[in-house]
Amino acid sequence: MEESGLNEMIEQMPAMAAMGFDQQQPPPLNRDKYEKFREIFLETFEAEKIRETILTHFNEQYDQERYSEFLALIRTPLIQKMMALEIAESTPQAQQDMIRNGNIIMEQASQKRLDFARRLDEVTGATEMTLDTQIMVAGAMITNMNMIMPPEQRLTDKQVEQMLGQMRLRSRFPARQYTHLSFVYMYRSVSDEELEKYIQTYETEIGRWGTKLMRDAWMKVSEEISADLAEQMKDAFIESNVL
Repeated sequence: MEESGLNEMIEQMPAMAAMGFDQQQPPPLNRDKYEKFREIFLETFEAEKIRETILTHFNEQYDQERYSEFLALIRTPLIQKMMALEIAESTPQAQQDMIRNGNIIMEQASQKRLDFARRLDEVTGATEMTLDTQIMVAGAMITNMNMIMPPEQRLTDKQVEQMLGQMRLRSRFPARQYTHLSFVYMYRSVSDEELEKYIQTYETEIGRWGTKLMRDAWMKVSEEISADLAEQMKDAFIESNVL
């Protein structure tokens, strides 16, 4: 976790969650309930909880030979360089800068860079993982927020399911655009040769294995966040009769 840069990324998660939450349109709730929901939601992104979830998953999947091989891969100078860029460009400030200048960044990117972004997305499954995470967390938010809405404005289970299905369809294209923009932005300072070599590491057998290990770990985090949010909502709003 230390050498892969995961620890540093995890430390940034609470700030990223707060930025994402505050960019959403507030629902038709009274201010007190909305602020309480925000507080509970952000608590589920506490860095130490996320770290423990990932660590537990890694321990459950432990294979000495595989882990040693993957650790050797991420210790190579090229991987270390690219991970440093990924960490530096994953802060809320860097993300805001990227979004502000997104059109310019993509217009100035060469066709080769755009092709590299698509290729890296395909081999890492980055867009699909983003969608899976977004829908899982959105589902938890909608389901739990639905419980504290005025009774006449609550959605049925079927309506929630339909909303999430439509959300995934609508989100696929922008999620892919965002992923490709992120890749172009993060690796803008490296040469085409370095970027191609980096992509090739993901295309190796151990590279694909490590990518799946990381992807599954983040999905465990999403599942834990959803379950934690549901439990805290129950404690805060249902059992304490705040409704």
